[in-house]
Amino acid sequence: MKNFYWIIILFSIQSYSQNEKWFDFELDSITRFKLPAENANLFNSEENGIKMYELSAKKNGIVYSGNKMLITKSRLPNNLEELKSIYDEAVPNISKNYPKAIVSKESIEKNGFKGQKLTLTDSIGNRLYQSEVYLLNNNLFLFNCISQDDSDIKEAEYFFNHISLPTNSSIIQLTEKSNSLKFISRFKTELMILIGILGLIIGIIVLKKNVAQHRI
Repeated sequence: MKNFYWIIILFSIQSYSQNEKWFDFELDSITRFKLPAENANLFNSEENGIKMYELSAKKNGIVYSGNKMLITKSRLPNNLEELKSIYDEAVPNISKNYPKAIVSKESIEKNGFKGQKLTLTDSIGNRLYQSEVYLLNNNLFLFNCISQDDSDIKEAEYFFNHISLPTNSSIIQLTEKSNSLKFISRFKTELMILIGILGLIIGIIVLKKNVAQHRI
């Protein structure tokens, strides 16, 4: 599993194509978003039955990415409280890479689907990290902006406003079954893999930034 993490990290921190234009990409046939490069970095893998797909690109010191992880429908949440607990799991692993950052979360909605926006800012209000996460059917979608040089993510609104989610009424986020404790236990392993990957990616970016500053 460690090798799986490091492969993703290497794909995420390699040299990115610089381009002033934004281009359309698909995470699947019904979920689209834009990246600031015509040729995005792609990672597509399966480890221990968990499928992970990522597209990413960099512009002006900001890494933008869209992630998709396949889960099983039997592990969907039963209510909004359980759905929120999934989204909340992302906070500790991300915020620890920015110990002095101010963390804020808000519930969001796009095309009728419930999601969560997470923002980390510094003491003067610069956004160092921002994400939106949505659980749709048996897929968890995570969209990220990561600042590599502590500069504000000025194009975050453009990035998030161009996320296109489905309008199909057959898409579900909740099931009708009721057993919260069993749900959390079953889902946590798969969720932690995705969040662990993201935490490692951000950690490497922060480490590279600190090493560069130390050499100056």
